[in-house]
Amino acid sequence: MAHINLTRMRGKHYESTFRAFSHLLPDRGLVLDIGANLGVMSAYLAQKNSSWKIVAIEPIPLHVTVINRFLKYKQLINIEIVEKAISDKDGWVEMKVPMEEGMLQHGLASLEMQKDSAGELHQVHAITLDQLMEQYPKEVVIGIKIDVENHEWEVLQGGLQTIQKYQPIIMAELWNDLKKQQCLHLLTLLGYRVMYVNIQGQLVSYQGEDVIDYIFLPPLA
Repeated sequence: MAHINLTRMRGKHYESTFRAFSHLLPDRGLVLDIGANLGVMSAYLAQKNSSWKIVAIEPIPLHVTVINRFLKYKQLINIEIVEKAISDKDGWVEMKVPMEEGMLQHGLASLEMQKDSAGELHQVHAITLDQLMEQYPKEVVIGIKIDVENHEWEVLQGGLQTIQKYQPIIMAELWNDLKKQQCLHLLTLLGYRVMYVNIQGQLVSYQGEDVIDYIFLPPLA
């Protein structure tokens, strides 16, 4: 089995944002972890509240294998794995796990990598978020975590019906580029408030600060 580099940590700010996101979620409902990677965040949510149903969405087979083993080890039964990518359309797409200093960086796997960059290529099946939710007609989406290495805009575009129907709390990592501005503009138009966790650990309104981790609160939150 290929060696997995687990040394790349998400960083203190990302983790504080994720904890804030988890504290804001209602007591019951469906939580989507889009870009679950090795399943650490999904497992955290599953352990935090057994009344939540967690859907860990991850397209790379090796990552899915790791998640399955981790779930068995932790004996977590409220997580379901969907081996797909989430995008703005249905179809087969090329995903790359980049290589840095001779090691595959599994935490950075993306649909947005340059074709000439070093890494391991995977052909994965992509569906939209709205298509995914057709599999869960009786569930109420309360939260969505999106961490897909600069593919967040496409995820949102393919999930507009779901977002408008359920108005879930959303956490997203957004790179500092045009797609970030598109995501902020779209969610603001949908009535969401853009928030972030400041250096003091407080959830505050975003006013243009240089951050990449965001929490989006729906109109009724």
